[in-house]
Amino acid sequence: MKKFLLIFLLLIIGNTAFAQQYKSHKVAKGENVYRIAKRYNTTPEAIYRINPTAKDGINEGEILAIPVTSDQEYKTHIVEKGDTVFSLSKEYGITTEAIYILNPEAVNGINIGQILNVGKVDKKDPTAIDGGVSEEGKDSVLDSLKAASEERNVIRFITHKVKKKETLYGIAQKYKIKVEDIKKHNKRLYSEQIKKKDKIRIPVYAKSPVLNEGSKDTVGVRLTTTTKYSIKPKDTRYAIARRHGITIDELERLNPNMNPDFPVGMQITVPTSVFVPLDKQAVEEGLELYQVPPKETIYNILRTTGISSDSLFKMNPYLIQEGLKEGMVIKVPKVDRTVVDTIATPKITKEGVVDLQSMLYNFKPKKIAVMLPFSLDTLDLNARQKTEEYLKNKQSLRISLDLYSGILIAIDSARVKGITTELNVYDTQKNKNKNHIKELIDQNNFEATDAVIGPLYQSNLETVASELKKYNTPVFSPASRKESKTYDNFFQTNPSNMMLQDRILSYVKQDSTDKNIIIIVQQGKKHEEIKDKLIAKFPEAKVAQIEEGNYLYELHLNKVLDNKKPNWVFLESNDVAMISNVIPLLNAKSESHKITLFTTDKNNAFDDDNIKNEHLSKLHLHYPSVDKEFNDTNEDKDEKKISPFAIRYKKEYGVNPSNWAVRGFDIAYDVLMRLGTADDLYHAVSFEGTTEYVENKFNYTKKLLGGYSNQAAYLIKFEDDLKLTVVD
Repeated sequence: MKKFLLIFLLLIIGNTAFAQQYKSHKVAKGENVYRIAKRYNTTPEAIYRINPTAKDGINEGEILAIPVTSDQEYKTHIVEKGDTVFSLSKEYGITTEAIYILNPEAVNGINIGQILNVGKVDKKDPTAIDGGVSEEGKDSVLDSLKAASEERNVIRFITHKVKKKETLYGIAQKYKIKVEDIKKHNKRLYSEQIKKKDKIRIPVYAKSPVLNEGSKDTVGVRLTTTTKYSIKPKDTRYAIARRHGITIDELERLNPNMNPDFPVGMQITVPTSVFVPLDKQAVEEGLELYQVPPKETIYNILRTTGISSDSLFKMNPYLIQEGLKEGMVIKVPKVDRTVVDTIATPKITKEGVVDLQSMLYNFKPKKIAVMLPFSLDTLDLNARQKTEEYLKNKQSLRISLDLYSGILIAIDSARVKGITTELNVYDTQKNKNKNHIKELIDQNNFEATDAVIGPLYQSNLETVASELKKYNTPVFSPASRKESKTYDNFFQTNPSNMMLQDRILSYVKQDSTDKNIIIIVQQGKKHEEIKDKLIAKFPEAKVAQIEEGNYLYELHLNKVLDNKKPNWVFLESNDVAMISNVIPLLNAKSESHKITLFTTDKNNAFDDDNIKNEHLSKLHLHYPSVDKEFNDTNEDKDEKKISPFAIRYKKEYGVNPSNWAVRGFDIAYDVLMRLGTADDLYHAVSFEGTTEYVENKFNYTKKLLGGYSNQAAYLIKFEDDLKLTVVD
């Protein structure tokens, strides 16, 4: 029921995107724009778009133009004290279910003063409010909406071979089209850059009818109406919806009797544009009308005008639903644009960190899917004791629940910033579950999904990326460190082991002059690769001799130590016995020698109880890490050191967040912030710089083969007082 209500709500909101016709309405006593919008099943923003002066208030007797999608009107009721959904259903002779369908927000309760739709208006019902508008009055209002419709039909394609140093923008200018027009017909360009000798399809459009743009004293905005479109070979619902700037649900709403087989040649209804003139004289003092040029962004407008996004949306309410589009005319404060750089670039701190929260402009609702192994199919919720035991012992389930709890906090935190999210959660059940995952995707609508977080296991991740590649949907790996060399829509959030190794090796290399580099590596084929890599990076390094059984004698350590130079020691092992042998030796030698300890992989063996943190602290162990050490707990005596996330998490769940909960928050919040600062995630990851949150940071780079990998990591150092600090 809730899912149905949510879809219904989206459809209602979506109606503002494709008005099929217009009606005139004479404002009755006591009416406001919101109540009028409820009556005609539209939104206040859609009314403001056509009647821009209405945002300053409306008066009794005033005539408004109302965008509608059908002839149906609705009775409205202002909730009074004592009203309930049940009592209203009795009063107006409809069911409670009908009230909930007409007013999805009522599922959360109704409040005094709230305006509800309480049934359809019978055209012959004398009690229904009649606008009482004369035919002459209607004509005077609706005449301004009459204009030739515009539909851009592709009549043929030109194949263009990319030359050296050519850009998409330059190619678009050459053929007098938009960059988006090229991308629509070359889908790979949403995630890839063009290269020399690439062959791309350039659409050639039929000439559009000339629009009546009024006198020299008027400019206009483009409103949406509808036209007919014939299905072409290889057309999909997703492609058609995206091409016309609507959702799949909106497309189906426009075509309720559409053949589900989608045959070639079938005609369907799609939105197109009409021109509505705006009188320049109607603009308030201090404001001006600004026609949006190509490549303009809301972020750039906010930067050049110095106003907040809230102020811009109040001046132009339709931006919330329509988004910013080339050719649109909006109201902005008067500024001298000749002295302002019009290219919007993200602000980067000296540490290279990008603050996406200050760049938000895309406030359209985001659709996120979470796919994790909750294993609900194996739970017996009636057997409480068995269920609790299962939850304790199932590691993948614990990780999934922690990730999910962090994701929920991220969604709520993004909502405070104005980014709303529709979240869909799917249970992948277990590893290597290809058939189940394909069934999940087939049975649910992923076409309009902005991003998928999960699954947990690499094999399942590959399946999801493969299935969603046709929609170019980004898939974020929350845990696995394995990259995908096959799918361009695969985002690896965990830096790879190779990247972590290179990070610390580069750090040591840049300051290795006059240092005595020592290499201590565990025996066995598994560690031969890192040993060879260390020797290649530091050819002058000394390699300590390791005995059978991975044991280091003090005699052999003395041979490689230097009492005149700082000794920088690399210890590479996952053997607790070896580490508990080597570290005490180094710790003892640190009394007479300058020793600093490094490792490219601080694995679980370093956390064993046999390894004393006091020794690691004295040796100032340096190591690369995916995340920072998370010490924010409510047990900390200094409340100022507690992160807002930790406080919020403890309040919400009654416990301190685990590293997985923090990771779930950081990944999801970064995804939502990126979606709020760009048209899509492929656009967002093109920004230079690193994003950073509670414990993780992200800097995605496109691989030559495959998807995107995170190149951001931390270098952690043990200090003398057992505390951990980030050194780079």
